[in-house]
Amino acid sequence: MLIFEKKGIITNADDKTNLSFTFKVPEGVNELKVKYSYSPKTVEREAEAHHQIEEAMRKYGMQNFDTDGLMPVKNLITLSFDENGEYRGACHRQPHNQLITIGENSTPGIINKPVDSGIWHVVLNVHYAGCNIHYSLEIEGKTV
Repeated sequence: MLIFEKKGIITNADDKTNLSFTFKVPEGVNELKVKYSYSPKTVEREAEAHHQIEEAMRKYGMQNFDTDGLMPVKNLITLSFDENGEYRGACHRQPHNQLITIGENSTPGIINKPVDSGIWHVVLNVHYAGCNIHYSLEIEGKTV
C-alpha cells in the first residue's frame, strides 16, 4: 500500500539544506519500500557548471585550476530516516535512482529491525543543487 508520495523541485536556494517530510506508518506494516529518484544528475549547462566550479575554488582560496578536470558537476541529494523520533539510518549514495528497503533486511545504512508503526520522517539531504532538480519519492508499506 502506498503510504507516502511527494514530488517537487529543488532549486539552488535549497543547496546545503535538509528538507524533512512526515508520514505515518500504519499498524501491521513490517517493511517499507522506498522508490526515490531525481533529475538531472549533472548540471547540464556546461558554461554554468564551469562558473560554479570557479566560484567554489575562489571561495576556498584556490587559483590556477583546471575546471575541465572537475567536470561534470554533479547534483547530490541523499535520504535519511527517523522512526518515531529515533534515527533509523541514511542512504548517502551517488545514484539518482534508488530502491531502499527498511525492515529486518534493510538496505545498507538502515538499521535492520522490524518497522514500528507511528510517525516517521524522511529527510532529503541536499548536498549540492547546481540547477533545478525534479525529485520523486514514493514509500510503500508491506506486510510480509
